[in-house]
Amino acid sequence: MGYITKVGSFWGFLPQTSGRIFWVAPSSSYTVEGRSYAASDGNDGLSPERALLTVDYAVGLTTASVSDVIVLLPGSHSISATITVDVAGLTITGIPGNAPMFGDRGNSGGKRNRSRITTTATAGMIFTVTAADTEIAWLDLTPIIAGAGTSFSNAADRGFVHDCTFTMSSADDTATFGVTFPLGTGTTTNNDDSVIKNCYFLASSNCGPAIRAAGTVIGLTIENSTFELAGSSAWDDVIESTLAGSLGLKIRDCDFFTPTSATTVMTDCIDTTGMTVNASTQVYRCYFPTGSDAFEATATPDIVVAECYLADTTSGAVTGSS
Repeated sequence: MGYITKVGSFWGFLPQTSGRIFWVAPSSSYTVEGRSYAASDGNDGLSPERALLTVDYAVGLTTASVSDVIVLLPGSHSISATITVDVAGLTITGIPGNAPMFGDRGNSGGKRNRSRITTTATAGMIFTVTAADTEIAWLDLTPIIAGAGTSFSNAADRGFVHDCTFTMSSADDTATFGVTFPLGTGTTTNNDDSVIKNCYFLASSNCGPAIRAAGTVIGLTIENSTFELAGSSAWDDVIESTLAGSLGLKIRDCDFFTPTSATTVMTDCIDTTGMTVNASTQVYRCYFPTGSDAFEATATPDIVVAECYLADTTSGAVTGSS
């Protein structure tokens, strides 16, 4: 076997951790370093050659708040029911294979990650996160129609999604989301300080928003990500946060593309209608496609914009406006 340290180095840059690392295979038979192994939830999952078969079972083996890590080995992982991440402080990751590790932008195209996860659950989420300090990284997620890649509840503060691809093109439906923060219930009323970074979202028509905050979010940051519409139908809202109680939405260094048709638009790249506190949304250094509306807001003072550009074409020459 390749050298595996107790703090998590394995062929690359898995998270350094003092917790345990659990390995999950994409199928019952899998290969590591040219050798075949049998995955089973009867294994302990603590080494790549003793991998578990399901992510959900791996979550159940972890301990809260000790930095345990779940690694999805390369390949296509298919689930039939939502994975509920209800243990605080977990990292769920594929093996990093996307360049660069610490670049200025996220993945440049769909399905760049080696570990992919899909669901057959009707209108289901791939991950429903109900515990704080959850990190999801280096995965390609394909949500099902009217489902989502990842859902963070109000109790899932400080969620961190990075270096993931969300392939929404196979799930064209306005109720299909990449990352969602649903309307919460109970005594926990806000999702606080979550971050979505270095991600790539691909749609082929009018899906639901790539990132949707139907619930109250405080301090949500979306940065260094790419949103691409590769189809002939307009995409209504790409990023959406619409509750009056939401504050501190920061969107910076993101690119929005419609490369397959000069007439296909993103109707509203960023929709913050309902966030009515002045300067509750701040957008910096983003690029928006020609013909699209960059922003929709209840009132002009609600959204602060700096160094953003909306593309335009004139006689074949591309220009920009801030």
